[in-house]
Amino acid sequence: MFSALSTLTLWVSIVLAQTSSSVFDFPEYPPPGTPGPYATLANAAAPLPYGISDDPALSEAVIHYDTGFFGPQIELVHAYYNYWPTGVGVASDGTIFTCFPRGNETFTLAVFNSSTSEAAWPNEEWNTPPAFYNESNPGYSIATDKLLFIQSVVVDGADRVWALDTGRPRVNGTYLFAAVPGGPKLVGFYLNGTSFVTYTFPDYVVYADSSLNDVRIDLRGEGYAYITDSSPYRPAIVVINLSTGESWRHLDGSLMTSPDPAFVPVYDGGTLLKYRVAHLMLTNEEVPFYYRPIAQPNVIQRLTAFAADGIALSADGEYLYVTPLTSRRLYRVPTSYLKQQPSSTNPNAYMLARENVQNVGEFGGHADGLETDSTGYIYLGSQEHNAIHRYNITTGLVEPFIRTPVIQWADTMSVVSLQSGGGYLYFTVNQLWLAPDYQNG
Repeated sequence: MFSALSTLTLWVSIVLAQTSSSVFDFPEYPPPGTPGPYATLANAAAPLPYGISDDPALSEAVIHYDTGFFGPQIELVHAYYNYWPTGVGVASDGTIFTCFPRGNETFTLAVFNSSTSEAAWPNEEWNTPPAFYNESNPGYSIATDKLLFIQSVVVDGADRVWALDTGRPRVNGTYLFAAVPGGPKLVGFYLNGTSFVTYTFPDYVVYADSSLNDVRIDLRGEGYAYITDSSPYRPAIVVINLSTGESWRHLDGSLMTSPDPAFVPVYDGGTLLKYRVAHLMLTNEEVPFYYRPIAQPNVIQRLTAFAADGIALSADGEYLYVTPLTSRRLYRVPTSYLKQQPSSTNPNAYMLARENVQNVGEFGGHADGLETDSTGYIYLGSQEHNAIHRYNITTGLVEPFIRTPVIQWADTMSVVSLQSGGGYLYFTVNQLWLAPDYQNG
């Protein structure tokens, strides 16, 4: 579907455990509460590496400028040539799983079988439903135990693979078919590809126009799954009790789950060098990005169609962190409230969850994916800065972590401690803002 693109979609990983004496050593730097004032900035003060003046007196002037890099070394792990990726999950043995929103793709859940190719996982049969659309109910998809549209794949602490199926395939570039009960589901697999459980949802939990986006699994106690519903119409958090299979919704239409209607992002550095003759100086002018959907050619609108997206559990499982894709704010809520199923016997559960949402604050950009490491840092993709930031739970501040021009829309992230040694943060770089949906085809 996207093989004709001249730019590659990249997959990179970042080493979290560094052994050098760099100021970016992790997790020693920055010490809680004492970030260095300059150490995390990608800058230099030197003659510019490119000429901007013909005046000999100025050509060697020491100028402060952006170098575009900071943080630990990245490693390219995989390059995608065929399909546009979203999710990533990495097992402790190094097996890397990925998923693709269903378009013309022959599979939606995959495993890397080389550095430049993927194979259907667990097999082609699982990835081949009997149909995508319901002939007797136009506009709707079908109920099936097969995989329709995997939006997220994660590997839990027991090295089991969880695939989140939106149940709403998008075939031949058309709109998303509406879901029917039995289509949207969360499927658990062992690493050998054997499925051990499938959770489906009643229609009052996952609606026909719901858009299940990302999932986090907590195996403590009864076990819970937390899922973002990024529907622009009815955004929410869906919770599953993994012991009973029951599911419910929380935070419908809350600020924690809803898009910011005034949001206008800036990508790829977001600046245009402009020579202002009147002042004889260079200034930076932001270049706003607007959504240009294929469905309405040449129509320009704000990028407000995307709600709750990135999701992460705190290391102790006490908080769930969420950010809407079209927002620059990070929110959290105690999971103790989300675990309470709203019902006639627990009528206050829904309101208590809403009232206990905490606005952590703005983090200087907007994020698609979130992830947590064992020390408690919350990692946030920072699309507008070609970077990944992290929320420091000790200081309550968002810190720079890594920035490089290679990071073009960091999507899903996966932290893993490999059996072979070392802790790593894997993430997809899927250049989403360059996709045809955003660029009028």
